[in-house]
Amino acid sequence: MLRRKTRKDLMKLRNRILTGSILRTLFWLSWPIIIANLVNTSYNIVDAYWLGKLGRQAFGAPTVSFPLIMLFYSLGMGFAMAGISLIAQYIGAGDFESANRSAGNMLAFMLMMSVVLSTLGVLLSPFFLQLMRVPLDIYPYAVSYLRVIFAGIPISFIGFAFNTIANSLGDTRTPTILNIISSVTNMVLDPIFIFGWLGLPILGVVGAAMATILSRTVISFAGIRLLTRGYHGLKITMKDLRIEKWWLKKTVSIGAPMAIQRSSNSLGFTIMMSLVSVYGSPVVAAYGLASRIIKVMSSLAWALNRAASVMIGQNIGAEKYNRAKKIAFATMTIIFLLLGTGAILIYLFRQPLVAFFIADPKVVSVGSRLISIFIWSVPFFGLFTIGGAIASGSGHTKFFAVLSIMRLWLLRILLSYILALWLMLGPDGVWTAMAISNAVVGIITVVWALSGRWAERVVELRAIPLEPE
Repeated sequence: MLRRKTRKDLMKLRNRILTGSILRTLFWLSWPIIIANLVNTSYNIVDAYWLGKLGRQAFGAPTVSFPLIMLFYSLGMGFAMAGISLIAQYIGAGDFESANRSAGNMLAFMLMMSVVLSTLGVLLSPFFLQLMRVPLDIYPYAVSYLRVIFAGIPISFIGFAFNTIANSLGDTRTPTILNIISSVTNMVLDPIFIFGWLGLPILGVVGAAMATILSRTVISFAGIRLLTRGYHGLKITMKDLRIEKWWLKKTVSIGAPMAIQRSSNSLGFTIMMSLVSVYGSPVVAAYGLASRIIKVMSSLAWALNRAASVMIGQNIGAEKYNRAKKIAFATMTIIFLLLGTGAILIYLFRQPLVAFFIADPKVVSVGSRLISIFIWSVPFFGLFTIGGAIASGSGHTKFFAVLSIMRLWLLRILLSYILALWLMLGPDGVWTAMAISNAVVGIITVVWALSGRWAERVVELRAIPLEPE
């Protein structure tokens, strides 16, 4: 089903990214990622649907666990963004040897890091949940769920690495096919493991976590097979699975700010979760459900983020700086208009959307209120995500990392405490702070993008580059 990709295929992708219509190429690259993101979101949606049948305590376990999961995943994702910068710019410059070496180094690095993080996560899950002040009725479910998810981190990180390599080359379709297969596997396994169908024991939240990890092996195993057999002219052998000094130095320079930003943000979301937990399980459930609904909507932003980062990276690698700027501005305009339209639709249908998953009147009331306050900031969040595309594609990550940390720690967490606790606005104060944080950083991101200071190549060529076609 997955045809072997050759160097000729890669040259076609490269030529289209460097010379094709910006809008057509952007949508051509992003529509498979949109599908992949919606499919990936189904992991949470399907879990939410089935776990909602077990009650709000089981439903709340993935919600309170998500910030901790992202805290650990953030390191892998941060360095994966460095992989986009390096591989995409080397491809744009025609230095395929360095692109291949970068891919091998990144895969080895992700494998090593995943084993360490997996061990720490399994051992420290109960301690972290206690620090978060997770409601006692949710706590045992969350511990069980987290330990399974953390045990599967190596599988997830291999998938991250393959998706990054594929997207950096301009191939967004192969990861989409694998994600669809993975998601269908998850949908089939979820009710079987959760409710003990086909003679299996009833596993509840542990079953949901097991279904998620097992389904992700599809991406990891297929990705390894493709990369070791030859993929778009890149081929990773055992000798490529090493961490070279030149690669590590460049990756730390580019990826460390993003890894710090993502881990800092994940820690911040953990604190946000502890603040929300103060108001009890109905508010926790509403927060998790509204987050899932908005995540589906935001999948469009992340798809355009990845497509834009690849286009920006390859064009900067080819030193087509003006074209890279045009790509950034076009993407920002598109995302703001699309998410603005989506915000209106979700606002109009907010109550039935919440009630579809949980019919509890308290959850429906709180979830609808959250959406009505927060949804209008989502278009500005879209602008912010494209700032991430500019940072990852160009390799100039420091400003965006600082802006992202400011968004969460100053504008969201601090303001949440002021509004919710000091001014006694309760959950409404949290939702208002979330909206303000998105609006402010969205505007700042546009100003930074317009400055154009990021349009400069960060890689040094090691092989004889090809002239851009």
